Amino acid sequence: SNEGGRDAERIPLMRPRKTLTLAAVALAAVAGCTLNHAAPRPNGEPFLTQVGGNARVIEPKRCLLTVVILARPVNDPVVNATVWSAADEQGLPADAHRVLEANGLRMGVLTGGLPAEVEAAINAPPPNKVNPAEFNQPEGTPALIHLAEVVPSTSLLLNRDGRALGKDYNDVSGWLRVTGTHDGPTGVALQFVPEIHHGPIVRRFDALPNNGGTINPMQFMPKDGQEEESLRELAASLTLQPGQVAVIGCTPGRRGSLGAFLFTRAEASSDRLTQKVLFVRASRSNVGLPGSQPGARPGLVPEEPPDLPGPVLKKDSARATPRDEPKDRKVPDKKDKTEGQDSSKDDQVKRVSS
Repeated sequence: SNEGGRDAERIPLMRPRKTLTLAAVALAAVAGCTLNHAAPRPNGEPFLTQVGGNARVIEPKRCLLTVVILARPVNDPVVNATVWSAADEQGLPADAHRVLEANGLRMGVLTGGLPAEVEAAINAPPPNKVNPAEFNQPEGTPALIHLAEVVPSTSLLLNRDGRALGKDYNDVSGWLRVTGTHDGPTGVALQFVPEIHHGPIVRRFDALPNNGGTINPMQFMPKDGQEEESLRELAASLTLQPGQVAVIGCTPGRRGSLGAFLFTRAEASSDRLTQKVLFVRASRSNVGLPGSQPGARPGLVPEEPPDLPGPVLKKDSARATPRDEPKDRKVPDKKDKTEGQDSSKDDQVKRVSS
């Protein structure tokens, strides 16, 4: 018993915590080396794209806005007649159309591309060539389009809620806030809200969205800028499909209206007025998102016809064709076939009898 006790004393006690810790560290080191290098992965694909075999990372919905502002002399046929003869202005609701018209604004949709005269004016040789601007925004995030340059002062006659209201502004500029959202399998819904930025530049504090829950304290962010007056009563919405372009302009004869302020201006070197037209093309920028782009119909997918079996003539030939069949091949006669069947029956009878 004493010897057994001594042997027990010689055997060191195991430490399970230390062993498990070392195993976890070794496993983490191996996993870290594997996750941080693209070589062990097939085709160098990211780790997240391989999770679950056919699983893939779904990107957030985004909208790509391509904006072109074409400026021409006031009452020029290209921006005053050609564009609006091809545009469909009846896509807006009747109430929205009346509100825009009362404030000297026009809005419509072009289908099938821009008119040839407009394309020629946009792609004119330098320095008259117009370069488009692009806004790649998450769905629901607005893009600000600068339309009217800053002027020291102006007076506007606004029609808001059916009432005419005159107002004076200092250090004023005109903007258009455009917000895009996905609509259906391929469409993009656009909301247009005109804005007037005016007054001196001051510092204010805007509230940040509270994403952590209602119990968290509200946070504010300092922002320097002018006062922003959003004319939400004049908001209008359009839905664009692939191949369509939204067009926004004004009625140039309405002096003092919002449309004339946003889309007309006097040239710096003369008193001549220029008239502008805004073109907005919308599309979905994340092509990989299911349903974001139109795909091919299942009935239009080409398929290879199956191979038809045929008589094999030679071992080295894949299949036989009517041209490869021998012309002098003898077709067995019906009489010969009957005699052959009779002889086989006689042989069977002989075998049974024997």
